[in-house]
Amino acid sequence: MLKQLELSFRRFLLKLLQRQTSGALDSLSHLPENAKILLLRHDKIGDVLVTVPMIRILRRRFPNAQIDILLGEKNQSAFGAVQQYCNHKLLYSKKLPAILSLIRSLRATHYDVIIDCMDNPSSTSRTLIALSAPRYSVGLVRGEDTFYTYPIPTPDRRTTHIVERTTQLLTAFGIEPAPEDLSLEFPMTEAQQAAAHTALGEKTGLRLGINISAGWEKYWGRERLIELVNQLQGIEIIGFATADFQDELHAITKQASAMRAAPLAGSLTEFAAMLHECDVLFTPDTSVVHVAAAWKKPCVVLYANITDDLMLWTPYKSPHRALTTRESVLSAIGSREVVQALQEMIAGNFPGER
Repeated sequence: MLKQLELSFRRFLLKLLQRQTSGALDSLSHLPENAKILLLRHDKIGDVLVTVPMIRILRRRFPNAQIDILLGEKNQSAFGAVQQYCNHKLLYSKKLPAILSLIRSLRATHYDVIIDCMDNPSSTSRTLIALSAPRYSVGLVRGEDTFYTYPIPTPDRRTTHIVERTTQLLTAFGIEPAPEDLSLEFPMTEAQQAAAHTALGEKTGLRLGINISAGWEKYWGRERLIELVNQLQGIEIIGFATADFQDELHAITKQASAMRAAPLAGSLTEFAAMLHECDVLFTPDTSVVHVAAAWKKPCVVLYANITDDLMLWTPYKSPHRALTTRESVLSAIGSREVVQALQEMIAGNFPGER
């Protein structure tokens, strides 16, 4: 009930504040080199990772601009993935005093452009844009939506990957992204890589990393994971889990001794660095998918609730197998299906390995 009231109030507020566009506008290529640009990306970690190519290209076009990014409480840990291209990180919190403080800060900065990076319409983004009053705004739209001064038609979600959809926002600046410029990346220092190597030790063979955590609604299940590990032979298996899945991970390793638990990572970068030490990855649909794509790590991914023909958020331009189910739970996908997919992925990318 409270959620519905909140949404209704936001819609009412937007109707009061919305500025209509007036005809076609030239591209934003005319922006001054020291323009102030704000990116809105206050959703999940994976959403930040798939936006990296767009931010990288934007920075290349405006090397002297102030490019800031607004993250949320759930994805602020991903700032390291874009830090080299952004000047400042801003934080969106749902607490009213924090929202009021944020709006004052946005208005005081006088941004030339605010880019709404959200793939789905966001009343939060639109409220922030309306209240912060930038000179221009950019966002993906469907139909006759006229909220943004530069509305970008959303590419067909059935045939266009999320990375490519996001980079279409650059067309507002007169930039047509080339396919070769859209690769994902996840920066990591030599020290971070060395620390991960020490944490996991020397490889004893081809190493499979199994990520069990992606929120409980995407958990494959303890029984399924035990079945999987006990069917795999001749490879090294390391299990990864976030803090809230640590007990589950250790319970699995007690019944599936072929898998050992990775140390609990203290940050997203530490977690990613340990994943980098693996040769092949298995995970439910989560940010690990995009970390794997950044390093072209072969990956088998589980997806639930697949009832339409929308393109999945698969590892972009990276070897992978997507296993799907129409059911709401991933446990509907059997362990033998995963074993077969992993074996095919290993055979195709590591000839001579089982």
